[in-house]
Amino acid sequence: MELSPTVLIWAPIGLLFLSAIVGIVIERHRKDGCLKAFDGDFVLIKMKDGQFIWGGLRVFPTCLELVYDTPQPMGLGRHKASYVFYDKKIAEIDRIYRPAPLVGSDARKNWEDEIADLRCCGLFDRIGRSLRNLYGMLKDAFSQSVGLLVGVVKQRSEAMKQVGGSDKHATELGQSLLKVLPHAYEPVFEAYRGSLVVLESVSKGELHETVGVLDDYTVGNILIRSVALSEEALPPALVDRSFDLCDVVFPRSVAIVRHRVAEAES
Repeated sequence: MELSPTVLIWAPIGLLFLSAIVGIVIERHRKDGCLKAFDGDFVLIKMKDGQFIWGGLRVFPTCLELVYDTPQPMGLGRHKASYVFYDKKIAEIDRIYRPAPLVGSDARKNWEDEIADLRCCGLFDRIGRSLRNLYGMLKDAFSQSVGLLVGVVKQRSEAMKQVGGSDKHATELGQSLLKVLPHAYEPVFEAYRGSLVVLESVSKGELHETVGVLDDYTVGNILIRSVALSEEALPPALVDRSFDLCDVVFPRSVAIVRHRVAEAES
């Protein structure tokens, strides 16, 4: 069946507009899943040199913004209200702490319920993870099929043949669509998810172990929860705050899940 002239003319133009729109949507929503879990929360960021910075975290696709809870004076009656981390500065982050809500509060109960649900790994959660893992394995085939489909149309259409690189552009569009849900599937991490684990991290050349519940992982980060936050880990200005437990994001460049903790059956 021969395509109508109108379709042959507008199909390439529509493809270009679609790819531009999809690109904009992707850039607005493509965030690291572990960091996105901390978006809008109070956090403590520990840099590799040992310095702490704290405030409300805002996560963007290409950077992080930390809004100070106490503005920093800069002279002439002005104050710095925030700190923006771009790629180079993000690479200097050692870990990000999110303190658990205060004991006895409704927020604390909700936080504890989240940990309990994570430890149980219910049926719907397992189904969702399985679908995401299947997507991870098939995403390359899907992106190639988009380009193949346009290639078939191009062969049957004289007008489409005049649009150089349309099938290649369509393949790139398919790959961009799939980047909305970036995921690095790892069988061992999936088996350990929801379990108490030991995470090894390197800080100033020394090896440290952190015990917590493995929540999630991405290409760049690992999120573990219900970690004991000792006063020794806090800067003096925060020691008097009632922080006992926390969730932590570690860059995978300095940390790895090394052990699963053997827990006594209740």
